[in-house]
Amino acid sequence: MYKFYGWETANIKDSQGLNPKDYYDILSDIWSSETCAPRMRSDWTSDNKTLGQCSITAFLLQDIFGGKVYGIPLSGGNYHCFNDVDGCVFDLTSEQFGDEVLDYENCSEQNRSVHFSKEEKRLRYELLKRRLDEAMSIHPISPDHIKQYGEIYAAAFSGEPWNDPWEKKDAEIHISELMESKQSYGLEYVSDGKVVAFLLGTSMLFHYGRTFEINDLAVDPEYQGKGIAKTLMERCKSDMKKKGIVGIHLITANEGFLQGFYERHGFQKEERVILMGMEL
Repeated sequence: MYKFYGWETANIKDSQGLNPKDYYDILSDIWSSETCAPRMRSDWTSDNKTLGQCSITAFLLQDIFGGKVYGIPLSGGNYHCFNDVDGCVFDLTSEQFGDEVLDYENCSEQNRSVHFSKEEKRLRYELLKRRLDEAMSIHPISPDHIKQYGEIYAAAFSGEPWNDPWEKKDAEIHISELMESKQSYGLEYVSDGKVVAFLLGTSMLFHYGRTFEINDLAVDPEYQGKGIAKTLMERCKSDMKKKGIVGIHLITANEGFLQGFYERHGFQKEERVILMGMEL
């Protein structure tokens, strides 16, 4: 059950059919100490994730649903911001006040340009927006998209420096076999309305705990160099921590740029093959 103010009636939908509750779920994985107001940052915790997030969240939701942003006056001349979309009032960050009852009546409208005249707030808003855009681009891997994954894989691992390039058909078979495992996990990245990258792997139980092996991570050559692989990797690491996974490993066939890529993202070389691993 949701606890933010107005969740019971927050049923308006955006162009993708998502409502404020859907965005609360997404933002719950994005709000962080980095997006928290500096004066509250030392008190921010994952158990109080909405602390110091009100204005940037309200204006971001205004971008999505329209309507107006209002502010409840607080001590020190500050305002707690919330959304009103044609009478549908909701406050995604109200939980930071605990049991305190806020008064949402007769509040003053908040001006975006005034709030964002503070550079630190504008930068926090841009960071939250960027992370939301990334989160909206990532979806669970789907068996309906195996052909797209095969095309991406074959394209990504063809030509130099690959001595043994993949054929699209072989890539599809390889990917479909991995996806048939009950322990499989995967993500896809959508840009410009099409799948442009994916990550796929399986988890295994060893005597020291459950680990995850990344079998495939491929990005369409046209979209390489945009940080997409890093985004998928970070999301994978976050999901694995939530699942209780104790470490991630993989084998890379290239000791050059691929090894360097994984080392930059926390992996360490373990064997000559090259086995790369990290603890979570």
